[in-house]
Amino acid sequence: GLKAFCPQGVAKAGAMAVPEKEALRCLWHTQFTKAQQADSWGQFHEAQEGYLAVASQIAAKQALPSITSKEKDSMHRLSLCLSARAEALKTFKETVTSVDMKNLDPVFQTLFTGSEPETFPIDPSKYQHAAPVIPNSGGEIVCGEVEELTDWQQQQAVLRNVTGTVVSLRIEKIGLKDAQDYIDPFMTVLVADGRTNLLDSHDTPIAKERRATHVIFEHQVYLNISLEDMRNQGAALFFEFKHYKPKKKKISTRCWAFMELDELKCDEEIVLEIYHKPTDLKKKKINLHSEKPLYLHMTATFVHS
Repeated sequence: GLKAFCPQGVAKAGAMAVPEKEALRCLWHTQFTKAQQADSWGQFHEAQEGYLAVASQIAAKQALPSITSKEKDSMHRLSLCLSARAEALKTFKETVTSVDMKNLDPVFQTLFTGSEPETFPIDPSKYQHAAPVIPNSGGEIVCGEVEELTDWQQQQAVLRNVTGTVVSLRIEKIGLKDAQDYIDPFMTVLVADGRTNLLDSHDTPIAKERRATHVIFEHQVYLNISLEDMRNQGAALFFEFKHYKPKKKKISTRCWAFMELDELKCDEEIVLEIYHKPTDLKKKKINLHSEKPLYLHMTATFVHS
């Protein structure tokens, strides 16, 4: 029932958009317009609340699987701008003005439609120091919120610490013929240079579910090293599938995969072969883990800090 919110003429531009994203865009645009009107009329309290509500809803949705790199970038900036304006209304320091807010309208109008403005209308120096909001989907608390929160916090932390292109990997699933036999399976993501020095590493949370021939993760990992730094250091990415062995009371690596940087494409599915353990950071000892056509699946998004 969110369709009714959509201002006339805007819906057409986004007709190709994913229905969920289209509904969100209409809802956010409506809420933003209301807050922006309050702002221009000098109703600062209403404006502040309205801006923060939209900012935290945007923050809660940036990990949706259908969000592209460009969209994630716009959402990050929108959320920070709204937070910065809410802050300005509280402290009466006009870092971000009511006029700046009006200039965000085209970004809201075109979000998720593929026709977003080339350059963001507000200078980053005005909002980059804004405090990131706490994600909230609006309405009742849903189970996914803890995950939304950690995902957004991870993204914000990395954007503060990494200069250049921030790479986020959404680990979707790994294909294994005995997928249901693993206890507490998770993935470790490693970034190593040509001399096998580790530059970054992350463990995903435990897998969400185990199906007949796939372990499903759907977890997002933000690398603490920029794409540019990885290129300069001739790095590659490694992925280890790990599980708990109760008899040995230890965590063990079952199999692994790797990706060269030229395979790291944003916004398209990346499919990697899976190899027998042990992991070889030199990429010399490579034996396929299975005869069957089973792979590791993921998607990458790039956001510029």
